[in-house]
Amino acid sequence: MNSVESSTMKSTSPTRMSVRLALLGMALIVSAGALPAAAQRTDGPEGSEIGQGGYPWQQRGQLFVEGMFGAAVVDIEPEGADENVSQTDLISGVSVGYLMEDWLGFQVGYGYIGGDQKTSLYSAGIRNLMNYDPINAYFSLDAELYSPDAGDSRFGIAPGVGAEVLLSERLRVGLRFQHDFIFADDNISINRFSANVQLRF
Repeated sequence: MNSVESSTMKSTSPTRMSVRLALLGMALIVSAGALPAAAQRTDGPEGSEIGQGGYPWQQRGQLFVEGMFGAAVVDIEPEGADENVSQTDLISGVSVGYLMEDWLGFQVGYGYIGGDQKTSLYSAGIRNLMNYDPINAYFSLDAELYSPDAGDSRFGIAPGVGAEVLLSERLRVGLRFQHDFIFADDNISINRFSANVQLRF
């Protein structure tokens, strides 16, 4: 290696090293600036973030109590009979549930149909929510015990659909429809229309 090449390498090596260090420093600065932005989640409602990447604990792991009041149309087709018996009475009840996630929860409930029918409904099931605050929708599916004051108790299933309006972080009001399929010798079905008030904890 001649003296010219040696002097050229000596003069360019520090320059290359400086460029590399500058690029490395810029990469570190960009990475450090991107970390807080990456840590901030954006899949929650507007303004729900706490700090960077945090959400209120109310988003999941919530208990709720829901009261309902409405009307129940009970249709009974006795075995071997040609005519259906249909009667409408008031229904009221309460359910207690737990939201494991902001879209999925389970619940247990009790309802009572008054009037001439006098029937208790014991239920347990799941609820799938679609959150579009301040108006939300949900589907539910309950297994239930149909227990009239006079007569034998029967097992049934009750799919339902509902909509609710968010009044505050803890309070919601809404409407719900459920159709109860009761497994019995007689063909029994119940259509429930109710107004609901839900309080979350």
